[in-house]
Amino acid sequence: MPSGPEPASARSVAAHLDALRALLAEAEEDVLASLVVTGEPRPQRVLDDWLDQVADSLRALTETADEVALALAPYAGAGAPAAGAERDRQVPR
Repeated sequence: MPSGPEPASARSVAAHLDALRALLAEAEEDVLASLVVTGEPRPQRVLDDWLDQVADSLRALTETADEVALALAPYAGAGAPAAGAERDRQVPR
C-alpha cells in the first residue's frame, strides 16, 4: 500500500492548484467589480445577494484548494510552492 503520491505527481497537482487559486482570485475580483446600482431596491438586493453568494462560493473553493495543497506539500518535496503563495502574491488581502 503506497504511503502517498509520487513527488512528481504531487508537484504537478500543486502547480495545477496554484493555477486554480489564481484563477479563482481573479474571478472573485471580477464578480465584486461587477456590482452595479440598479436604482430599484428589490432588484438591487437580489443582485447584491446573488453576487455575494458567487463570491462566497469562489472563496470556499479557494480555501479547499489551499487545504489540498497543504496536504500535498509533504509529498511534493523541495521546491514545491507554499499553499496560497501564488494567490497571496497576486491578490493582497
